[in-house]
Amino acid sequence: MYSLTEAAWNAERTSPAPPNPYQQSVSLAVGFMVKITGNLESSCGKNPELVVDFCTGIEEDSDIAFHFRVYTNSMVVMNSFQKGGWQEEKRMFSDPFVPGQPFELRFLVLENEYKVFVNNESFCQFVHRLPLQSVKMLKVRGDTVLTSVDTF
Repeated sequence: MYSLTEAAWNAERTSPAPPNPYQQSVSLAVGFMVKITGNLESSCGKNPELVVDFCTGIEEDSDIAFHFRVYTNSMVVMNSFQKGGWQEEKRMFSDPFVPGQPFELRFLVLENEYKVFVNNESFCQFVHRLPLQSVKMLKVRGDTVLTSVDTF
């Protein structure tokens, strides 16, 4: 006979992974955090990619307050999409993501910026270009097997 703790542990272990692509309604405020865990998977020999977007709506042409795109083995690109066009992108030629290895990616919403952590290490910042209150949707997609997407 299972105890409640064992049953809860087994249910958590067997709960399905979030779908890819993933989207969730959000309401940002200072202190809000998104934690994404998963594993980048290479298909057909290409370098896997991961994209996280903080969007102002669910429509395809919605503004994107923060676009975070990982190109493994080369760089990370950050940008925003406003009024039908991409703005000035910020590039980092550093890649802490390793295909085939699990990762933990956290986005912390601060008063003036998003602070990004990869595997518990501070990685980068991105200054707010759109008001926090305008963000209504979180989207995650790419060559990734998602383990979890948590917001708190």
